Amino acid sequence: MLKNWQTILLSVALAVFTWFLVTGREVVETWVDMPVVMTNPPEGLIIEEGLVDKIQIRLRGPKGLVGNLNSQNLTYPINLSDLKIGERVVDIEPAKIPLSSTYEIIEVKPNRLRLRVDRRISKQISVEAAWSGNLNADYKLQEVVASPDVVTIRGSETLLRKISKTRVVLTEDFPEDVPRSWTEDVALELSDDIEASPGQVSVEAFFAPKTREIWVKVPLEIQDPDGYKASVAQKYVRLLIEGPVFLFHDDEYRKAIIATVLPGDKVTPGTFELDYDVTLPEGCRLEKKNPETVTTTIKKN
Repeated sequence: MLKNWQTILLSVALAVFTWFLVTGREVVETWVDMPVVMTNPPEGLIIEEGLVDKIQIRLRGPKGLVGNLNSQNLTYPINLSDLKIGERVVDIEPAKIPLSSTYEIIEVKPNRLRLRVDRRISKQISVEAAWSGNLNADYKLQEVVASPDVVTIRGSETLLRKISKTRVVLTEDFPEDVPRSWTEDVALELSDDIEASPGQVSVEAFFAPKTREIWVKVPLEIQDPDGYKASVAQKYVRLLIEGPVFLFHDDEYRKAIIATVLPGDKVTPGTFELDYDVTLPEGCRLEKKNPETVTTTIKKN
């Protein structure tokens, strides 16, 4: 009985050995991805185009070994020490592929790299600020400023040579209430190939009411000096005022306009051409008076 068990175990071991032997000798063909590693890059140069992360290798080899290739962390090295500005063709050399002679390399994709190399530089450019949005029709945009208004950009010399300024746009709607100013941090409008420092700037937009000029007829007021009676030759004066458009949508603003004759501190009887003081609503400015003076008669009580 013991001899039978020993015979069975030996048969199983021989069968397993034979299976591995046959499998190991079976030749298969497959594609394997291999990462590309760039070494010794020259300082100050960058690769603009043509760089790949990996190459594909079509190879033939023992089935048992081929299945383990992806777990071996193999890489293909490309030495960039002699890289120069311009275009350069780099051949993928099968001899540099880190595979033993057990494998037969049939094809490599790509089999060459066409690199476009440029110098990496930095320069300062100005920042132009703009605002975009829906604004209350009674208001206008006065100014938009960026802070800082100069930034440093880095990238390829060929690309940066064409750039002297960049743009930032603050987008915000103010259909009703409009602030005097509005500030936000806004990213620069640059391509992904360009680095900027800082990458965003503070943008402030300033708004103001639209204004227009309007003639207004207002009653003329006068206060009698102590011990005297004063009268004016006309009851109304006309004033040219400049003010915010929204103020003139109704006539309520007229109630805040006051024209007052100024007799002065030293009062004597007689008829005089006197100036008059004008009080206006907030935000308004007096442009012209008609007349400039009014005929005023002062009598003793």
